[in-house]
Amino acid sequence: MINMTDNDFGVIMRPVLQDAEWDGDIQVSVFSNIMPDLDDEAHGQLMFLAYKMAAMIQFCTENEDFDDALDEYTNSMVDTLDAEESTKEEPKSRVVGKTGNVITLDFNTKCEGEG
Repeated sequence: MINMTDNDFGVIMRPVLQDAEWDGDIQVSVFSNIMPDLDDEAHGQLMFLAYKMAAMIQFCTENEDFDDALDEYTNSMVDTLDAEESTKEEPKSRVVGKTGNVITLDFNTKCEGEG
């Protein structure tokens, strides 16, 4: 589940299923939440950006060179993100208490000896 705020926008992709099988077709929707912190102009600009993101799917289908360039860019970005994730140290959990079937963990990120 995504932890959304009132200021979030989204592009939703829903696979079209035929007899519980996906044939590659999708429905694309754009939404915005309540947006209490934005004026109408800013809201409109961000909605347009979300529509551009949604339109990119069809644009790629119709423009093979652009689709190939975007594939290359996306693969590079994913490879970079994967490399960054593999070098991150995961915080070590520490059991600090146990009551019945409830275990309390401490994910304190302070260094040992830090005050």
